[in-house]
Amino acid sequence: MVKQGIWHIWIGIDHILFLLALILPSVVRRRKKDGVTGEPINNGESGIWGWVPVKNFRPAFIYILKIVTFFTIAHTITLSLASLEIITLPSRVVESIIAFSVGLAAYHNIRPIFRGEDWVIAFVFGLFHGFGFASVLGDLGFKGEYLSLSLVGFNVGVEIGQIAIIAVIFPVLYFIRNNKFYSKLMVWLSVLLIIVSAYWLIERAFDVDLPLDEIINRNILYPMAEFVGLK
Repeated sequence: MVKQGIWHIWIGIDHILFLLALILPSVVRRRKKDGVTGEPINNGESGIWGWVPVKNFRPAFIYILKIVTFFTIAHTITLSLASLEIITLPSRVVESIIAFSVGLAAYHNIRPIFRGEDWVIAFVFGLFHGFGFASVLGDLGFKGEYLSLSLVGFNVGVEIGQIAIIAVIFPVLYFIRNNKFYSKLMVWLSVLLIIVSAYWLIERAFDVDLPLDEIINRNILYPMAEFVGLK
């Protein structure tokens, strides 16, 4: 079940892109540019806001730790509740909200919705990602006396897979944070994530079968999984 948990999050590109959208701002902070005036912002002040790199590793790491902790707590709650059949939601609704979460997290990188409270997105939408994980566990057919142990193993696997993803992405982001193109890269990646999110939302909300997912799974994700022995 640990292996199944790792496998699921690694082929769950929507979960991966949600994490990516959340951690892109981890190595920068939004600051008001001195001596530059512009349109009024939400709190009534005027000025142009931009991203500046963090000076030290510690604040970036704390940001990552906070985001991952709230995401983990949230999806663990709903994974448990759904697997134990205490709360269930229609799969179509859950998958549509998961698709929407990617776009919202990415939009937050361009125009902050919860200024200084990024964990809110990780926690609220992490609840729905937990329902998505639970649907996979249910499809595996574990019930009764094996359910609790299977639930623990699967969740541990999800966490291992999640940590592995962050361990690959975060050092790269930290290394390039001082380059002047990073803020533009973050914005353009966020725009791309919004487009992908809209694609998935249309596909899932309207129950249409678009070909891009299958192409990615067949040519990228499945070969990667076979290479590392997860399939």
